[in-house]
Amino acid sequence: MSHLATQSTGTVDRILDVAERLFAENGFHATSLRQITQDAEVNLAAVNYHFGSKQALIVAVFKRRLDALNSARLARLDELLASDAPPALEAVLDAFVRPAIVFTHASDETGHRFMRILLRAFADQDADLHAALSSEYAHVMRRFAAAIAETLPDHCPDRIRRQLDFIVGALTHTMAESGHDDPGQIADDLVRFSAAGLGSLPHPSLQTANQVGAKGTLEIVR
Repeated sequence: MSHLATQSTGTVDRILDVAERLFAENGFHATSLRQITQDAEVNLAAVNYHFGSKQALIVAVFKRRLDALNSARLARLDELLASDAPPALEAVLDAFVRPAIVFTHASDETGHRFMRILLRAFADQDADLHAALSSEYAHVMRRFAAAIAETLPDHCPDRIRRQLDFIVGALTHTMAESGHDDPGQIADDLVRFSAAGLGSLPHPSLQTANQVGAKGTLEIVR
């Protein structure tokens, strides 16, 4: 790598580090680009050159952490699927849950700081940010939903995808509780909890019967 490329990478990382810290401390709206450039010791032109806008910088802060997290998830999933034996439901869920718990409970401040900005993103209900991240990592959710569906062949794929969204919510809340002492036990508990919920989904034929019954009830009420 050339000296200029190394210098450019160092500038990007410095901007991302400072932005992540300030976003965690002050929130997205309360943090200005001027604050970021001052703390990162760069000029505004450098931020515009590397990111283009504040919104793009926010997305880049998330992508830096989520890219690494989802790469770890997919690597574990690929390892499971490469086995001759079909993976168990809990093994697939573990590949999704455990890397996130481990990241959040890392010995440094990185995981906890990232969780603070993740929770801020949920609280702010930033539709553009949510849409950008959902689009960026939709392939990860599809891979895991498909793997879960293979372990539950009698279950409705649409319901599985919906339940996976519930698991993401529970995982996000659990990751935020970074004061727990035993991340391994937390991951075990959440995997078992998630597997129990997914395993209890009704068979498609039962869902159809319930829908018919509900429709009949509504017609009687009318």
